Amino acid sequence: MTKSLSVFNLLETREDCDLCLVGGMYRRRTAAFVGPTAEDTLRALGIDAAFIGANGILDGDVSTSNMDEGRIQQLAFSKVDTRYLIADSSRIGRRYICPPCRRGGTALQ
Repeated sequence: MTKSLSVFNLLETREDCDLCLVGGMYRRRTAAFVGPTAEDTLRALGIDAAFIGANGILDGDVSTSNMDEGRIQQLAFSKVDTRYLIADSSRIGRRYICPPCRRGGTALQ
């Protein structure tokens, strides 16, 4: 399952991979689907692991720059046992408006 059109396009030709692309409002800036439709779809699906990108990592808190993106990331993190944070070193020391994960809240693995 992915909300990212870029990830879907990357994996769509793999025969060993069943894909579910979450619909909703399309954000061109991130090439991802967000909003109530995407959130409702995510709530209905079983998820083994979540891979979440971050815009900022500061004092153990992880954040993103868009409220819609942050809501769907929080939802994904709340539904899974295994969580993966994807970020490069340039994200360390930055804070943005919406936290997909807070220290002391949903733990990253």
